[in-house]
Amino acid sequence: MTEEEFDQTLRSFVKRRPFFPFEVELLDGRRIVIANRHVAFGGGVAGFLSRKEGLVDFNNEEVRSFKYLSPETVDDDSAGLVGC
Repeated sequence: MTEEEFDQTLRSFVKRRPFFPFEVELLDGRRIVIANRHVAFGGGVAGFLSRKEGLVDFNNEEVRSFKYLSPETVDDDSAGLVGC
């Protein structure tokens, strides 16, 4: 995924109204659950603070896909890396 594609896609997920939690699937199979819109990104890199793991960061070269999650299944405590 190019830096531009990454930034545009992430922007559309973060800015969605109403906000829906989403998941970022990485090329190595790990998944990152993002439970709220508090994500800093730009230039192909992104990061946010997880209650479980502290800083979680990722970049355009690691990402396979983005997908929305059901709001009922995600809260701030579930945000972070899954399957690592």
